[in-house]
Amino acid sequence: MRAALRGSPVRRAMLWWVMRQVRKRVRNRENLRFERTRLFGTIRRLFLEAGHRLQAIGRLDDARDIFYLELEEILAFSDGTATTSDLRSLVGLRKQEFDLYRDGPAPAERFETRGPVYHAQPYRSSKPIAATESGRDERKGLGCCPGVVRGKACVVRDPKHALLTAGCILVADHTDPGWIMLFPSASGLLVERGSLLSHSAIVARELGIPAVISIPGLLDWLQDGDEVELDGAAGIVRRLVDVASAKETNA
Repeated sequence: MRAALRGSPVRRAMLWWVMRQVRKRVRNRENLRFERTRLFGTIRRLFLEAGHRLQAIGRLDDARDIFYLELEEILAFSDGTATTSDLRSLVGLRKQEFDLYRDGPAPAERFETRGPVYHAQPYRSSKPIAATESGRDERKGLGCCPGVVRGKACVVRDPKHALLTAGCILVADHTDPGWIMLFPSASGLLVERGSLLSHSAIVARELGIPAVISIPGLLDWLQDGDEVELDGAAGIVRRLVDVASAKETNA
C-alpha cells in the first residue's frame, strides 16, 4: 500500500487514519464479545445456584435439571404464581421430549408444514436427496474457502471425544465454537448443514481451510476412513474409489 500510494500523500494519510479507526473498532468488538461471554458464565452460575436450592428442598433431583425449566417457570415458583409446582414431573417430561429430539433424525433444512406445526409433521424435505446428486460418488454443496484437498474422511458427531489424525478431512453435521480445537488438525472441512455465514464457514475462512458446507445427506454418504477430494471453490466433493478395492468388487 505504501508503494501504491507513494505519489498520493493525501490518500495515504486518509488510508492510515481509516486503518487506525478500524483497528480500534475491531478491538472494541472483540472486547465486547469477551464481556458477553463472561456475562453468560455469570448468568449460568446464578441458575445453577437456583438449581442447588431447589434440589436442597426436594423439588429437583439434580441441580442441573434447572436448565429444563423456563425462566418464567423458575420465577413463578419463587413468587407463588406458578401454574404447577411439580417441577420434578415437568423436568421429567422435558427430558423425555429431549431424548426424542436427540435420538431421532434431524429435520431437513427446508420442509413444508400443514396445520399445527407440532402435529403429524415429518419435517422431511419434499425434494429427495437423490435429486441433488450429480453422481453416486460426487456431491455438491456451498464452497466457502477455496482449495483442492485429498485425504481420509474423519466423521465426527461429538467433538468431546474426537481424535483427529493430522491431515484428515473433518466431516460433521454442523459445528459450533466447541469444535474450534479440531479445526487446526484438519486439511479440509465438509459439513452437512449451514450457510456461508455459519460458524463452519467463517472459521474455515479465518484459518484458510478448504471447506464445503450444506452438503445434503453427507453423513449417510461418507463413512469414517473414506478417501475423498474436495474443491472448496466449486463446492464439489468426490468420494474416491480405491482401484484395488474396485477390482476385488468386480471380481
